[in-house]
Amino acid sequence: NEKAPYSGFKCRNFALYELLPKELYVDEQTGWDMFDEKLLKTIDAVRDILGIGLTCNNWKFGGKRNYCGARTKDSDVYMYGSYHSVRPDRKVMAVDLISPKMTAAKMRQILVENSSKLPYPVRIEAGVSWLHIDTASVVGYKIYFFNA
Repeated sequence: NEKAPYSGFKCRNFALYELLPKELYVDEQTGWDMFDEKLLKTIDAVRDILGIGLTCNNWKFGGKRNYCGARTKDSDVYMYGSYHSVRPDRKVMAVDLISPKMTAAKMRQILVENSSKLPYPVRIEAGVSWLHIDTASVVGYKIYFFNA
């Protein structure tokens, strides 16, 4: 039995291997359904708003970033309650993004200034050197800043 190709939402600005750890990546069809569709649409919008290349995972090109999107229970950074976590009862709702072209603080500032362009409310981690963004929104906020 051959599995039908995935027909749900796929990012325009990110390949699936950028969002999955090496051990979960099969191909560009298998795994999109692990992610919250709101997250995928949001990170596409973030890339468009910032206008720069963004890196989530870079393991495919020999980099060390492997768990900046989905995280498995076997990873050393896995926490069951994290919105990065691969769980049977919830989609992955978080990514950590970086760019050599812009600091995370500047990214956060630009997103606040352009929050009306974000398709969904988001949570953003404050005071870290990467852009953590998740779609576990807090009612009443377009952008909710938190400290981990």
